[in-house]
Amino acid sequence: MQQRCFLGSLAFGPAASRTTTYLSDTGYVDTTAHIPYPPYLSACPDMDRELDITLSGTGLTQTFGQMTVNLEPGVADACNVKNHTADIALRTGLRTYDPGRGWWMDPDASACVPLFSGSAASWRTGATQGTLTLSGPAALSRALPLKTYAGTGGVEGGTTLTGKAKPKLRGFAAGMTPVCVDSVNQIYQVSDAPVQIANVSGSSIPNLTVFEGGVPGAWSGSSTAGSWSYGGMVSDITSTDPAAGHYVVETGQRGTFVRLGGTPVYTITISATGLFPDGTHVSRLHDLVRQVLVQDIGIPAATIATDWADPFDAAAGSAVASDAGAYWDGSSSYTGADMVTTLLQGTLRKLTYDRDGTLRLIGITPTFLTLVPNIWGKLAVRPEEVIEIRQTDLPSELALPLTCGRCTYARNYTVLTGNNVSPKAISATLGSQRAAVTVGTDAPTLEVVSPPDVLTAFQTAAAAQVVADAINKLWTYPDRRLFYVTIPFARISDYRIGSEMMLFANVDGLRNGIGGLVVGESYRGSSPGEITFTVLV
Repeated sequence: MQQRCFLGSLAFGPAASRTTTYLSDTGYVDTTAHIPYPPYLSACPDMDRELDITLSGTGLTQTFGQMTVNLEPGVADACNVKNHTADIALRTGLRTYDPGRGWWMDPDASACVPLFSGSAASWRTGATQGTLTLSGPAALSRALPLKTYAGTGGVEGGTTLTGKAKPKLRGFAAGMTPVCVDSVNQIYQVSDAPVQIANVSGSSIPNLTVFEGGVPGAWSGSSTAGSWSYGGMVSDITSTDPAAGHYVVETGQRGTFVRLGGTPVYTITISATGLFPDGTHVSRLHDLVRQVLVQDIGIPAATIATDWADPFDAAAGSAVASDAGAYWDGSSSYTGADMVTTLLQGTLRKLTYDRDGTLRLIGITPTFLTLVPNIWGKLAVRPEEVIEIRQTDLPSELALPLTCGRCTYARNYTVLTGNNVSPKAISATLGSQRAAVTVGTDAPTLEVVSPPDVLTAFQTAAAAQVVADAINKLWTYPDRRLFYVTIPFARISDYRIGSEMMLFANVDGLRNGIGGLVVGESYRGSSPGEITFTVLV
């Protein structure tokens, strides 16, 4: 005979005077840490977490939840987060009944499993209860503390740039329009961090190319072909006047800048490989995302999964092509979620956070299609465990089978047209992106549905082809379905978003078992003995 318990902690307020409140549903005491958890919780919280499985959707897990507490004396003050976003962590465990003493015994805190870790806000009170809105990690949703221009001249820009965010370049990106910080001396900022330095014939040369009107500059100082010729690296861009027709580069801790020896006629664009503020150079997509989380967004490295990797590597059994990069020009403010979405959108990679708050990168890969039915395996949900099952609609973008797989790559951040294009321009600098295509079904009875062109951070055709092949295997077939599957809460630890599931149910197509991918979960305070998973089969 067992009874489930719920306990958690709520921390909010300024860092220097942070307040932590402990709470549970019926009262709990952590005898090891000597922490009491008063019975403030009215029930298990309501929570919905879903992946956007569309090709054009965000690269993040979406979380919507609510927690209700009883307004006993002092509780309103202890949970009032209207001025701050709180960090919340909830766990659950099983009490056991001691018939000899006639009471329920609390489990050890170490035996309680994580239920949710994220943020809480929007405190609302009623007559006897108060509610908090629960969502994902607060660090991802907050506007980033971006470096901004002081407007004092030089590399800090003129008065028109005062308060404007400085650009960021992470990884390789092409066709960027740099920020002109000094129009008189033709000084442009490419990034708020260094760029990669390459060794060319024994010389250190920045991996950066200047284009004017789509015409690339030349590495050789004596060349007359192209637009601007490389004139060397300098320690202070403001004190070096390059020779006519040349450009010099400053790259270091205060950022990367280019200065031209003359006034351009056409639009200046740049292609370069950006490093991170600490000088780290990475090129693969999952490595870029990890460094952005730590260095740009400020996520503690300890909260990132120790087995962080590209999920498509595991699917292929070897490392796949995934070179990528992105540029943020500083024209508007953005959040950590915006940066992650820019990197992951259209790649079938998704950032999710486990119930304990650990950030993990998962992939919408087709490996679950090859699962072999085994009713006794840990991955299996048996028919007698299914409390309720119902099919739900696929997103409208995927409702009809696609006719092919397509993924874009080699994004050009500035598409030149009209008077901005030099007569000598090469056509490769003018398009917005390219696409890798895998042909799907040619059945004439199917409606032609073309995948959306989503600009990705990929730089190579090989990286895009990996995704195009996955789209072809997943979404060019008419029998892909999405189910809500309700099973006993006791199985919560067996699955998480991104887990594979072998689903057996008394539903057509599921009776003999079919492989599925968990893309969402839901639980309700009114039904503490159940959990509902969203499963793609």
